Amino acid sequence: MGKIYPVIIVGGGPAGSSCAKALIDAGVDVLVLEKMRLPRHKCCSGILFGQAQELLRRYFGKLPPESAYCSPRVIHASNILAWSEEKGPFVYEWELPMAGRSFTTSYLNVWRNKFDFWLLKESGAQIKDGLIFRDFSSSGDKIRVAVQSGVRRTELLCSYLVGADGASSAVRDIFDSSYKKRLNELSTYQAYYTFSDLGNLEKSHWYVFLGLIGGPVATVHKKDDVLTLCVGSFEKKGSLKGLMKRFEDFLSSRFKVKLLEKQRSEGCLINDMNLRGDFCLGGGRVFLVGDAAGFMYLNGEGISVAIDSGYRAGKAIAKGLKGKGEAWDLYRRETEDIREQVKLCASKQTLIGRPEGTT
Repeated sequence: MGKIYPVIIVGGGPAGSSCAKALIDAGVDVLVLEKMRLPRHKCCSGILFGQAQELLRRYFGKLPPESAYCSPRVIHASNILAWSEEKGPFVYEWELPMAGRSFTTSYLNVWRNKFDFWLLKESGAQIKDGLIFRDFSSSGDKIRVAVQSGVRRTELLCSYLVGADGASSAVRDIFDSSYKKRLNELSTYQAYYTFSDLGNLEKSHWYVFLGLIGGPVATVHKKDDVLTLCVGSFEKKGSLKGLMKRFEDFLSSRFKVKLLEKQRSEGCLINDMNLRGDFCLGGGRVFLVGDAAGFMYLNGEGISVAIDSGYRAGKAIAKGLKGKGEAWDLYRRETEDIREQVKLCASKQTLIGRPEGTT
């Protein structure tokens, strides 16, 4: 069995990295498991909103290095424009104040593979990538964690387990399988295109189209020498690639954009836990953070709440390990304001609409 880790974190994104940082800061040994080989790409706009920037300075003492940014480096809130049939074009709101605090409206444009890898290294944690989490079981004050690399399956042992593995969290599915059955999922597909002409689009803008191409949302913005196109749908049937083709045609006909070659694409799932207020924080010695817990802010912004909830979970676990309180109860209390902010954001969100059955 080998070493017993005080904490194992599943997921090497901002939630997992921030949880690890809090634990390392408190002198706690931690292992982060990441299923992909690092650095890895992630389906995301790659925009650091104001609160995310503030939290990075607070918890990590710095913003990302220059190597993580892409052009345009800054996208101002006033340059995020949305279109809908009802409203036409309008300035799109993507971040709300929290507890009376407002944040900078100069948002940073980063590559997620570079940003996430930098953040994980800054945590100081031990990292094992290319290792897929498969299962866990609890026995007393220890948790057995089954992982797999290739065809080889092994077990690790820890005192606390943290699921920071995203909206389709495998840790959450094992902790409480009922979530998988009752949640609606938004499928997203993101592709990166070279281009010869931006047409009527501005290079320093981010565009959001609501219900104009047959799906609830489509977005486009520039990252270095490519345009990042993203589409999403709650529908179980139909092709996201077909939706992307309609978006390509829409940009060409309405905005005179000339796309060339698709360089790569990626996809992910987003669920409606945040819209329902149906959170899953875990329990006992199992913690869930970020969107694995159902934490997502306005219109799908997840980086800031991932950083915040991850760090707070790490602090709570460190106190528990040092006999300064029951860790999960500390985490539950310390994230009450996060849950209230998520509910507020859900009441005002417009990006992905509400699937049938969500009130």
